[in-house]
Amino acid sequence: MQRLTKAEEQVMLRLWGLQEATVKDIIQFYPLPKPAYNTTSTIVRILEKKKFIGHKKKGRGYIYFPKVSKIAYRDHLATWLLENYFDSSNQDAINHFNTTKSLEELL
Repeated sequence: MQRLTKAEEQVMLRLWGLQEATVKDIIQFYPLPKPAYNTTSTIVRILEKKKFIGHKKKGRGYIYFPKVSKIAYRDHLATWLLENYFDSSNQDAINHFNTTKSLEELL
């Protein structure tokens, strides 16, 4: 599995929340200023090419759905972070979050 860009992650976060959506539905869940339809549509196509989402035909358009779960992607990112920033040391990661209190803020 590959890491997503920030823009791709933003689309996926909305799609994971919606479970199924058109491009227009996805855009509705962005704060103002909302991204352009064409920009979002391009990102959706990229995510489809990366096999993160699939689609089914509905009328003249498409309904998109996640093919990769949020949990699976979260686990992938956590492993990547641990391997690349903490030399695969769970203890170093825990120490970092305890020292910075950033984990406490998440909970």
